[in-house]
Amino acid sequence: NILLIFPQKYYDTTHAFYSHRPLRGGVGYERNIPIQLVQDFGVSEETAEHLAKTYGANAFDVCRMAKPTQKRWPRFGNVLVEGYPYLECEIEWACKNEMVITVKDMLTLRTRLAFINSEAAKSVAPRVAEIMGNTLGWSKQEKKSQLAEAQQYLSEFGGPVPNTTCVRKLTTVTKNDIRDLFKTLDNDGNGYIDLVEMIQVSETLGIKMTRDEAKEIFDKMDHDKNGKVSEEDFIDWWNSVGPDNELRKSLDKKFQASAEKLGTGSESRGVMFG
Repeated sequence: NILLIFPQKYYDTTHAFYSHRPLRGGVGYERNIPIQLVQDFGVSEETAEHLAKTYGANAFDVCRMAKPTQKRWPRFGNVLVEGYPYLECEIEWACKNEMVITVKDMLTLRTRLAFINSEAAKSVAPRVAEIMGNTLGWSKQEKKSQLAEAQQYLSEFGGPVPNTTCVRKLTTVTKNDIRDLFKTLDNDGNGYIDLVEMIQVSETLGIKMTRDEAKEIFDKMDHDKNGKVSEEDFIDWWNSVGPDNELRKSLDKKFQASAEKLGTGSESRGVMFG
């Protein structure tokens, strides 16, 4: 403990080093950066929002690395995997500016794609290894070793790989799907799910569970143990429990049925939950 090493009078947290040091990308940041990125670089709105949130003012430098898509729109910024805003040029940027040196870290700590959808992360791992190899000058052996390490880690991500003979084939989960389901559970629209909301929505969807059962599930979602589940917490829970989880299966089934009735199913929003 630092307070045992240094007396309190020498450790004033109100004047900590980082309280006066701007965050990387914070200098020059403006709220309209996403709009500027769309106008100046021809990237999609979703990608622009992602880049501004992730890199701040440095998002412009990231976009300068973006290559043409050969499409009418978006004109620049090839995505790593369809349905997500991560761009291939972010891999090069992270290698050159953020000291990311392993494929595993790129897919987990940098992009967090593995947390959102481990299947998507597995599918794109070879491409990430190729880009990183070209940027960092890896040999064929190093690239092979990096990919093997990442694939091994991702195979264990979120628990054992489900038995494909017992579950339906996994499909890619889009960000819109996650947002729609989370918003359904977030009854009051405050950006968090609390225990009461989870119970109320579950009852509305016809999912039966006792309060103790609901509390047990909620506690697994609530990473910070503050009584609030964020969208990121929910995504982590969704992928960690796997498709055999009873609540996940019920939410999946009920939500797909509701989406089809509303005319917002896979034909208009991309692939539904797997």
